[in-house]
Amino acid sequence: MPQKPTPEEVELKSSIQEAIKEIAADKELQKVKSLSRHNPMKVAEILYLYSIGKSQTQIVKKYNIQRSTVIQVLVDYADHLGQLRDVAGKIAAKNYMQLSSLEEDLVDKVRDRLENDPEMEVSFRDLKELSIAKANAFRETMTTRGEATSISEERKVITQEDYEDTLKAAKDRLEAMKRVDDAEIIEESDND
Repeated sequence: MPQKPTPEEVELKSSIQEAIKEIAADKELQKVKSLSRHNPMKVAEILYLYSIGKSQTQIVKKYNIQRSTVIQVLVDYADHLGQLRDVAGKIAAKNYMQLSSLEEDLVDKVRDRLENDPEMEVSFRDLKELSIAKANAFRETMTTRGEATSISEERKVITQEDYEDTLKAAKDRLEAMKRVDDAEIIEESDND
């Protein structure tokens, strides 16, 4: 029996449909061949998966969608992705909180059983699966909020002048080392 979608899931899917209508209308006006016009359900699937924190590679491999299609959809909807991820973040956060609450309940029950049932043996496996699910939910929450993907690379730009200055400094150091070696050789020969 399918589970009833949460209000957040309904909101996310509605936002995706609105975005698809907007982009499809733009593509129609431009007379551009577009997946948004010809297969909006596939576009909705890609946007939903990406919004809930699935990576491009996961979408390609697990859901068997061509990488070029995923990239094109994400480029077409770049202006909408932030809003979609915000809504998806609510879903992920709610899932995390539900798992966290369930974990607390289970810990209480295990604690009660430990105190009242001297025969109970506890192992790490008792909470392992739930802890893994909770960790995954937390990671998903952070990913959908952009926390896990906000790492940016900073590249230092080196100019020709920087290169020439570095090269000159290296040559000067080599020359100074050569003079020190020559001075040591002369000093050794004077001592002999």
